[in-house]
Amino acid sequence: MDYDFTHDIYGAFRAEFSMGHEALGYWITYELRSRQTVIAELITVVSELQQRQRVDYLMEGAEYNLRLNRDEAEVRAHALDSEFEEDAPEDNLEFYDQESTASCGLDDFIEILEGWQDFTAN
Repeated sequence: MDYDFTHDIYGAFRAEFSMGHEALGYWITYELRSRQTVIAELITVVSELQQRQRVDYLMEGAEYNLRLNRDEAEVRAHALDSEFEEDAPEDNLEFYDQESTASCGLDDFIEILEGWQDFTAN
């Protein structure tokens, strides 16, 4: 998984992730933002998960939820949990949802959080 922390044309913080992990970038950029206390809290939660002091954790966001367990971090768009029965695609078609969900291991996730914490602190 490749990622880069940059600034947009207005100077706002932006996280860009490689294909298959775009949802992580969106979640970090628009849900987590540069909230240092929340970032620090998440680093603590990940540590507790790794030390088996906690089983799981859920952070509900405006458009995406972050779900952590002892093995991985998953970002999932609320839209994926909506009912689409009336608008269901034809039998040979599927909804495109690859940019709406992403996951990674806890070691990678804590590395991302610490990098984002450093990047947004300056």
